[in-house]
Amino acid sequence: MKKLSYLIKYGLKKRIMSKAFVISNVVVGLLIIAVTMLPSLVTMFTGGKGEVLNDTILIVNTTGYEVGEADLGTRVKDTVYYSLLNPQFGYEVELTINVTTNANRIPTDNYYDETNIEKGLVYIYLELIDPDGNPLDKDNEKIVVKIYDSGMHPAVLQMIQVAVSDLQRFKYQIDHPTFDPTLVSDLQPVMVENPNVVDDGVSEIMAAFAPVVIIPIFILITFAFQAIGAEIIEEKSTKAIEIIIASVKPSTHFLAKNLSLISFQLIQLFLYFMYGVVGIVGNELISKAGGLGSSWGNVTQSLDIDLLPVIGFVLICALIGTTLYSVVGAFIGSLSINQEDYQQTQSPVMLLLTFGYMGAIFAGTLGSKEAILILSYIPFFTPMVLPVNLAMGFMTIGEAWIGVAIVLAFVVLLVILISPLYRASILSYDQSGLFKRIKNTIKTAKALKENQKMYEENHLE
Repeated sequence: MKKLSYLIKYGLKKRIMSKAFVISNVVVGLLIIAVTMLPSLVTMFTGGKGEVLNDTILIVNTTGYEVGEADLGTRVKDTVYYSLLNPQFGYEVELTINVTTNANRIPTDNYYDETNIEKGLVYIYLELIDPDGNPLDKDNEKIVVKIYDSGMHPAVLQMIQVAVSDLQRFKYQIDHPTFDPTLVSDLQPVMVENPNVVDDGVSEIMAAFAPVVIIPIFILITFAFQAIGAEIIEEKSTKAIEIIIASVKPSTHFLAKNLSLISFQLIQLFLYFMYGVVGIVGNELISKAGGLGSSWGNVTQSLDIDLLPVIGFVLICALIGTTLYSVVGAFIGSLSINQEDYQQTQSPVMLLLTFGYMGAIFAGTLGSKEAILILSYIPFFTPMVLPVNLAMGFMTIGEAWIGVAIVLAFVVLLVILISPLYRASILSYDQSGLFKRIKNTIKTAKALKENQKMYEENHLE
């Protein structure tokens, strides 16, 4: 155990102290921060550039609540209108926002099938928290906001989402004048989907967003695959491997190499995650300062994406992907005799890796959803394809967990199969063809296993 721990720590320290680690983190870190701050940065530097906002909006408020002399609907109207007049956005605001408390204007289930002059409708109403509770208890009521979008300008939609976020706090302040309303969380409006819209551009947006999700995973997996093989080749070419194997078992060496690399990737993933947190926090601060509401919450809500599960599966897939390919890379490195030989023997695996990468990149543009879903359940492709499919809504979280479980089971099986082969190939300098080399390794592994079995039987006797 001490030897295993030493080898893991040595390999981990060697990678972290390298210049490549520092340089790559600076470059990738800046890239991740820039991407996560993109919604607000675009707003800051482009603004409206003279765009005319002339949407017609109808606000239906049936709550009966008023803030000052204005009902909640009028307050939303004023917030949207005057916030968009901010000179930094550069919009020409010619909005028509009508407010009514008339129950006859409550939208029906067939709203999108009806002929309406407005491009957007905001329906504000009260709903019982506990249907079986006291209907006269104000604390048993909550404000619900439904937004119907028939072609509103994105800036108008975003500002409506921001304007309605305070409505529940206003209600609480009116019901409880002596209590602090800031403890009440933001109201999240319900976006009522238009069933008549076949494709609102989400596929195109996600197809463009796919590289942002996939590139970090591809970089980590490629690094893991290349790094572990290069280390083993370096030890074999300098004959240092013979000294190492004389001190530790081949299985210990194999395990140490992979665990060291996995530990390094965990640290790297944590750093990537922190870069993302810094970018998202920065984006939220800019968004609130600017007042346009260009936050990731609004972006993902408009695209109907649950961001947290996507981020979670990106991290999970990156980790299991690097584990899978590092195991394969260790075996290929053990088969090779020098760097040139390793470059040739790794080619088939690199083709698999590239195929999975391209499949993920083009997931949004492929005509066959079924074909890209199949790739999510093939272990060598799952780490890159699965997060994109989840983000695009091609698969559920439950189906994504099935894909993860398949890869984990495959990795365990791969370790069980490769460990004895690694023992047979790590000290081999066979220069025959790749497939013949693998065949010879299998024969040697069987012979070593039989010899071990005979030794144990004789020793027991």
